[in-house]
Amino acid sequence: MGKKDTEPYHYIDSIRYDILDMVPLDGKVIGSIGCGRAKTESVLISQGREVHGVDVSEEAINVAQKRITTARCVHPTERMPFDEGSLDGLILADILEHLPLAWKYLESYSKMLKPGGWIVISVPNMRYFPALYMFVIKGDWPECPLGIFDETHIQVMTHKRLSRWCDKAGFLRVKWRDCYDFRFIYRNIARIINLISLKLIRGFLVFEIQGVFRKK
Repeated sequence: MGKKDTEPYHYIDSIRYDILDMVPLDGKVIGSIGCGRAKTESVLISQGREVHGVDVSEEAINVAQKRITTARCVHPTERMPFDEGSLDGLILADILEHLPLAWKYLESYSKMLKPGGWIVISVPNMRYFPALYMFVIKGDWPECPLGIFDETHIQVMTHKRLSRWCDKAGFLRVKWRDCYDFRFIYRNIARIINLISLKLIRGFLVFEIQGVFRKK
């Protein structure tokens, strides 16, 4: 959602097809927290959906306002940027890992959804084998502008941890999506191993932890 107050966050203005692939067909009114410039969300607008976005970046919101139904700036500590029971669906694309006490934010976000509403979540996988190699073998955790080692990450994310947070927030998992590394060799090696292992070691092979959940 943002970076240090003195350093603007690097927003990538491109469509995230991995996120769109998870968005359920139902749901007219959709919220997006940390929408950035809302390039991805603009595709949902073209489908006839109503999308409301929030972000901490005024620059990003100025662009998003031209692309989606509504877009506005919020403070990083805002836990309920939309009214209770006002949304059919919610997109959290790489947001939770930036938030202190993120599980409490998720509990608040649940209140914004109608019963049966869905939530699409994407977070970096800290158990991904290159990340483990860097941490366990090389004994380091670098600070990078983007990716798993993004210097603004403050949460260590795993499938089990995200599942526990969602369960406590009142969500049932619909499915996991396997999101592989963008690099060709890493992506295909991981895909093959994941299939051969019947996805039993998925937690070490996917670059992002991505899932669709429904409010109980």
